[in-house]
Amino acid sequence: MRGISPRSIVTASPQRLLTALGGLMLATAVAVGSAANFNSTSATPGNLITAGTLTITDSVPGTSILNANAMKPGASSSGTVNITNGGNLPATFTLAPTSLQDTPATPPFSAKLTLQVQDLGDPACHSGCPAPITLYSGALGSMGPQTLGTFVAGATRQYTFTVTFPDSGAGGADNAYGGATSTVAYQWTATQ
Repeated sequence: MRGISPRSIVTASPQRLLTALGGLMLATAVAVGSAANFNSTSATPGNLITAGTLTITDSVPGTSILNANAMKPGASSSGTVNITNGGNLPATFTLAPTSLQDTPATPPFSAKLTLQVQDLGDPACHSGCPAPITLYSGALGSMGPQTLGTFVAGATRQYTFTVTFPDSGAGGADNAYGGATSTVAYQWTATQ
């Protein structure tokens, strides 16, 4: 038997060594990459995502809920408005007074006048309707933001605003308010 001399190992062709090493790597890659598996896919084309909308509409757009001219002590005046969630999302509604102005500034007429705001519920309800809910009752100038609750999409609620000029008694007790005016705007907000 013929042995391999130390010289023949040293003089072996580098090309043969690289070929043997490449073959070994190829065999390893084939063994790893040839693992069988199952694969399945499914597609659902045409998925559509849209944003909801919040829209408030009122039954008296661009006009005052109430105007009380030439009020005398002891008189009251009322106005009604319907507020609708015209969007397609439920929303939490609030009501807040803005831009309060008294002329003259002293004494402030808004501190003398009383205001009552009532939620009358759905104006389409004609039988077995819930009782009105008083949201605010106090001085016109002291009202802050009022939470009105959640309106589902398309829901409408009716609100009545009643302002009263309290009579302080005889002898000209309310003369300081003669010719006075109070102006206030109301802002309805929907939040989702």
